[in-house]
Amino acid sequence: MAEPFDPDAYTKGFSITAPYHRTIYPSVAPTNPALSFRGKVVLITGASRNVGRGIAPTWAAAGAAGIVVTARKVESLDAVTQDIKAAGAATEVLAVACDVRSDASVQALFAAIKEKFGRLDVVIANAGIMGQGAAFPKIGEGDAEAWWDDINTNIRGTHLTAHHYIATFGAAGTFVSLTSGAAALTLPGMSSYAIAKHACIRIVEFLAAEHPSLRAFALNPGIVKDTDTVPAFRPFALDTVELIGGFALWLASGRADGVKGGYVSVNWDVDVLERNADVIREKGLLGTAFLNVKFGAEGSVFE
Repeated sequence: MAEPFDPDAYTKGFSITAPYHRTIYPSVAPTNPALSFRGKVVLITGASRNVGRGIAPTWAAAGAAGIVVTARKVESLDAVTQDIKAAGAATEVLAVACDVRSDASVQALFAAIKEKFGRLDVVIANAGIMGQGAAFPKIGEGDAEAWWDDINTNIRGTHLTAHHYIATFGAAGTFVSLTSGAAALTLPGMSSYAIAKHACIRIVEFLAAEHPSLRAFALNPGIVKDTDTVPAFRPFALDTVELIGGFALWLASGRADGVKGGYVSVNWDVDVLERNADVIREKGLLGTAFLNVKFGAEGSVFE
């Protein structure tokens, strides 16, 4: 007899907290006073659709003074602008055309934010693609340039966004890079996407080491049912954009400082994370490992 289908199989199997979540809950709700974002400004790159568009209203509901949204074409941001206004009429929206692969374009974006708001408290580096990864070609098959497009968009875009945030506003506030559980897996045909998302985690680790005053996180948004979800994963795609937005809001609140500097997942329970932050930090549980081995006293494994 076949095992019953479990839509949470990929979620609970990678959760470091016993309770896990796939929808929003009070601790990460924008109505939670502890997560108030009143008077502050957030940037969300790649905000015209899917996760980027879905999380934007969360910040307005939490009282954001300003929300900056970007896409390659500014007209594609009309819908998310309306979503934000519906969630918080007092929130100012700045929509900017930006190609995160272009140094000049990203630099101009941060200059525009500084001119408009004079401050930027949180950056959500969401812009990215899963073009070649979604097609599942193995190395040696498919379009080599498309493979590199995944790499360039995801890695270069994350680096340039972080670089110009710090260069323009200093190493303060919160930087969140959207990564993926695929970063930890070796799935044939997803090399470009998995490598790129793993590199995004490493960027966050370097940000934490080089700029300790910056809250930096690599956030796995879970498995979300949107236009980029690989068909094979759609039966497991139950994580909501409201959960992602609320978790990101928690990351920016200061309550997540105990787990900053590495990989976190929206599915993990934030109350459990807060209670165990000292142990997590002591044991380095959220960083990437060089080798999955335990070395002996002098570094050897085998005699």
